[in-house]
Amino acid sequence: MNKKRTLTLLPALLAGISAAAMIAAPAGAQELKRGGNLRIGISQMAPSPDPVVTTFGVNWGTSYIVCEGLFGLDEKWTPQPMLADSFKYSDDGLKFTVALRSGLKFHSGAALTAADVVASLNRFRESAGIGASLKATTKSIKAVDDKTVEFELASPSPILPGLLAGAQSAIMSAKSLEGASATVGTKGLDCTGPYTLTSYQPDQGAKLTRWPDYQSRKEPASAMSGAKYAYADEINLRLMPEPSVRRDALITGQIDIARELPSDFFDALKNNSGTEPVVVPNNQSLTVVFNTKEGVAADVNLRRAIYHALEMEPIMQASVGKKDFYTLDPSWIPDPNSFWYTKAGVPDGFGKPNAAKVKEYLAKSNYKGQPIRWLVASEQYQKHYLTAITASQQLEEFGIKVDIVQSPMANYIQARANATQMDAFSSFLPTYVDPTSIAYLNPTYPGFWDNPEKTGLMKQIATTIDPKERKAIFEKIHALAYDQFPFIKYGTESNMYGMRKGVGNPQRIPARSDDFYNVAPPPAK
Repeated sequence: MNKKRTLTLLPALLAGISAAAMIAAPAGAQELKRGGNLRIGISQMAPSPDPVVTTFGVNWGTSYIVCEGLFGLDEKWTPQPMLADSFKYSDDGLKFTVALRSGLKFHSGAALTAADVVASLNRFRESAGIGASLKATTKSIKAVDDKTVEFELASPSPILPGLLAGAQSAIMSAKSLEGASATVGTKGLDCTGPYTLTSYQPDQGAKLTRWPDYQSRKEPASAMSGAKYAYADEINLRLMPEPSVRRDALITGQIDIARELPSDFFDALKNNSGTEPVVVPNNQSLTVVFNTKEGVAADVNLRRAIYHALEMEPIMQASVGKKDFYTLDPSWIPDPNSFWYTKAGVPDGFGKPNAAKVKEYLAKSNYKGQPIRWLVASEQYQKHYLTAITASQQLEEFGIKVDIVQSPMANYIQARANATQMDAFSSFLPTYVDPTSIAYLNPTYPGFWDNPEKTGLMKQIATTIDPKERKAIFEKIHALAYDQFPFIKYGTESNMYGMRKGVGNPQRIPARSDDFYNVAPPPAK
């Protein structure tokens, strides 16, 4: 299949994913000047910057700035070529061939080759979540020559570019991966992105330095795709777990951006002459994920009872605050602009408790009053605790007991992956490029939802080409989730962060949450 034919067919094959169309750069983006340090206050850091060893998405921020994959998501959540120069499917759809851009090298100075791609992606294939989806989709990944990578597919599938567009599919030098695995992190990030990782201290922060040899794409910037301008000389990520500390540091000028702030801080930032609150709508779903493998929450009728016992408005209000900052939307795809947005299978009266249903399902369950061990990482995410404590109070009115287990982030991540250590955990769900990328739907993801009907539907959607047919399959998956309740969504929250006035090209849409290389520091006074 020639390149022209490939580009013509891909919008149909990939449900709106285009290999050529790019969104225009934000007005004035290219006029911004380089220089200065961009100082960002963040709520948490992973023990390792390596994105492959964790499924916790907020910990991928460092790698998004330092690393790149074969593809990157644009502002409409669609994958575009990044390290890939061109790509094509074979006529039978069972081979996917990627030609790499020429002249690229890693921060170590080594040239990017197909062998590095194969080493990186074979490691990614062994990881949980999206990596498992890649493994199920591909039989093998091999280097045809130094600049050509060939994927042998298990069956014709349109989802491969999407699977190769996330942080975990970052391409690192094969040498840097020696001794690393899907569970053991690298000693550093030897990648191709616009910044190098100068230092990384999980208890303090990270320093990233503009890489002078970076080779940017020429297309207009669009979230994680297109041109990367690398405005700041340095990007400093400063660990500030307490939201009030991030707010105060912003107001006093110690940082330029304060991420993930409570909506209660909106007025203070708006009324301060040097700061601006930024509200990003339809950011992510607030959720609880259940252990469906073993323990008290493995009882589907108990999970149904829990769903019908919850009143979502107080939960969202307690965790998010003002009503302007959330919606009681049941779709597992939080951004209504996504092709995959749906309300299929949602019971009538979403968000309202139904005492009769609670009584019915509790009677059908084997529940005997055992406490549900509910994990939260409250030090880093207050919303984890606030959703859990509000929900637990509602559940206890129906005799359903909850034991909230507060842990540091590292312990939380470790415990939720062990079916013997938890029954439920607070979590978030952003918009994904494709349903096959939703980690919650993979049986290896903590929660371990391994329903046979779901497994069959996931195989269908991964091998179906027609977009309308794929959407219909996803609606069945969505409806099944609202019958089995392996996870429960409370609502969709907006994201609010704060910035110093003068920050250039700030992020105002969900898809741009981590493209700090295209954000300019405020001018020096």
